[in-house]
Amino acid sequence: MGLKRVVLTLTVLLMGLVGFAQDAQFTQFYASPLYLAPSYAGGTPGQRVIANYRNQWSMIPGTFQTYSVSYDHNFINFKSGLGLLLLGDVAGDGRMGRTTAGLMYSYDITPHPDFHIRPGIGFYYVQQSVDFTRLIFGDQLTSDPMPPSSIQPIGENAIHEIDVSTSVLTYTDNLWLGATWDHMLRPKQTFYNDPDSRMPFKISVYGGARFVLKGFIMRPIEESITTAFNLRFMGDYKQLDLGLYWYRQPFMFGAWYRGIPLVKEYPGTDAVAFLFGYKQDEFSVAYSYDFTLSSLGFGSGGSHELSVNYTFKVKTRKRYRALPCPAF
Repeated sequence: MGLKRVVLTLTVLLMGLVGFAQDAQFTQFYASPLYLAPSYAGGTPGQRVIANYRNQWSMIPGTFQTYSVSYDHNFINFKSGLGLLLLGDVAGDGRMGRTTAGLMYSYDITPHPDFHIRPGIGFYYVQQSVDFTRLIFGDQLTSDPMPPSSIQPIGENAIHEIDVSTSVLTYTDNLWLGATWDHMLRPKQTFYNDPDSRMPFKISVYGGARFVLKGFIMRPIEESITTAFNLRFMGDYKQLDLGLYWYRQPFMFGAWYRGIPLVKEYPGTDAVAFLFGYKQDEFSVAYSYDFTLSSLGFGSGGSHELSVNYTFKVKTRKRYRALPCPAF
C-alpha cells in the first residue's frame, strides 16, 4: 500500500487503541435517547422504535462505524417505561468492536402537575472483540519482507462483561435537565486479562429549552426553536456538544458545535455539524454531517449520521406529556 495509506491506517489503529476506553458518540444524541439515559425509556405515549447509524471519519481506512436499534414502551397506568437497546461499533482492520445489549426501566415522579422527576436504571451485557489475525504489529514492520506473524502474544478474541447505569431527568413542558452515570461496574476492557484495565466511569450532563413559536403543548407543535447541550466526562476525556434546532412542520434544521474551547489542555474546536430532518405525525428521519476541524482536517471525510424514528401511539384516557427533548 502507498505511504499515505500506511500512515492513515497506523493513525486509526493508534487512535483505536488509545480511545478503546471511550464510548461511541452520536451527534444526534437525542435521536438515540435510550443510549443517552435510561430515564428516556417510555418517554413517549405508546411504543417507539429507533434506528441509528454513524460513519465517523469516512475517508480514513478502518473507519469507526456505530449501529443502534432501540425499542421502548410507556406503561401510563404504572407511570413507568421499559426499553431495550442493541448497540454495536467496529473500527480498524482488526475489526475491533463492542456489542451492547441493554434493558432499561424508568419511573415518573410528579411532585407538581407541571414538574416531573424521572429516575432510570439500565442493565447491560457487553461483548468486546478483535480479530488478531488481521492486525499488523510493530515488529512486523521492521522486517523486509514482512513476516506472516508477530512475536507479540495473542490475547483473547472476545471478553464478556455485565454493566449498569443510572440516570435522573427533571423536566417541565419546555425545559429539561438530566444526568447519567454510566459504567458503574467498570467492566474489563483488555484482551490480555489485566485486572487493572477497567472501563472508567462516564458522567453525562445534558439539558435544553424549547421555545414554541406556533402551536400548543398538548397538540402538535407547528414551529419551535430548541437549544440543547450534552457535556461528558470519562476518565481524562471531556467533551461538550452545543446545538440549536429550528422546527417548522414538517422540516427541522439544526447546527451543532463540539469542543472544549476554554480548557487549555484540549485542542479546542473538534467539529461543527449540520442537520436536516423531516418529522410528520409518528415518523421522523434525520441526516447530519460533521465537519472535522481538529488536527485530522478535512481529509478525514467528516462524519455521516442517519436516524429513523417511529412511534406507535396508543389511545388512553389519561393525559400524558411526552418528554420535551428534540426529536434529533
